Amino acid sequence: MASKIYFQIQRDVVLAAIFLSVIAYTSAAAADNTKDRPNQKMGTVRNLPTLQTRARPPLQPETLHLGMLATQFFEYAKENNWAAIATVQRGNYTMYKLQPGGEGLYAMPDRTLVYVRGFTANVYFDSDRLVGMRLTTDNRDRPLTSKELLQLVRAWFPDDMLSVIYQVAPSDARKSIVETLIGTIPEAFGQDLGKVSLPFCRAIVFPSPVPLNTLSTCNPSI
Repeated sequence: MASKIYFQIQRDVVLAAIFLSVIAYTSAAAADNTKDRPNQKMGTVRNLPTLQTRARPPLQPETLHLGMLATQFFEYAKENNWAAIATVQRGNYTMYKLQPGGEGLYAMPDRTLVYVRGFTANVYFDSDRLVGMRLTTDNRDRPLTSKELLQLVRAWFPDDMLSVIYQVAPSDARKSIVETLIGTIPEAFGQDLGKVSLPFCRAIVFPSPVPLNTLSTCNPSI
């Protein structure tokens, strides 16, 4: 029985060697024929396009999602030149204060370009998972408007449905954002929110392809 199996293996090896020799000879012959016909056009290999997520256009940088690990978030931050300012740990919760790097992102479905600038970001993690971001105006740059803010949220978190609350001065015709909370803020850091005495407005941002709704409700008691 063992000798029969050995014979079959030897036969398969010989057949494989013959097959490879034929392929090599055919390839060499084809190459020689090509040399004899210098004016013949060579074919090009066609590759399938790189797969994109349903909300991410080509060349879009990596985006964010609630629940992502801190290591994933900081890969994004490093890639886009965010600068670390401070870190605060309270129990299982951690807040990282960062200066965004000004990267450009596209908000779907209209591919509106929005830049990540005009604020500093307090980024909150619960047991190393992203739960929310608090944005406060950075006086060194022009602040976002309410429309630009919601476009940024869509571009940052293309696949999440998010609650966004923000403050604007009622007398500001431009509707510049003073403070924003995207997602949730851990109770351990709750006192950080709403230090400016202005009404809060609330909006829900749905994933693409739902059109971006810039309408919101405002309530001083939020």
